[in-house]
Amino acid sequence: MMEMYTVAEVSKKLRVRKSFVYELIYTRRLKALKLSERRIRIPSTALDEFIEKFSEEDEEEKGNYKAAGK
Repeated sequence: MMEMYTVAEVSKKLRVRKSFVYELIYTRRLKALKLSERRIRIPSTALDEFIEKFSEEDEEEKGNYKAAGK
C-alpha cells in the first residue's frame, strides 16, 4: 500500500508553512488526492517527484548563475 502524507506532515518534511503546501497543491505543482472537503492526502511518490523536480530546477538555477559570471 502506498504511503500517504497529510498537509501538516508534508509541511514539516519540507520545512515550509502549511499554506505554502496548499498553494503547491492548488497550483498543481504537487499532486494530491482530495478525499473529502477537508481531507487532502499527498502520496509519497508525488512528494518524491516534487522534491526531485525542485532539486533539478535548483541545480539549473545555480548553473545559470555561474554561467552569468556571478
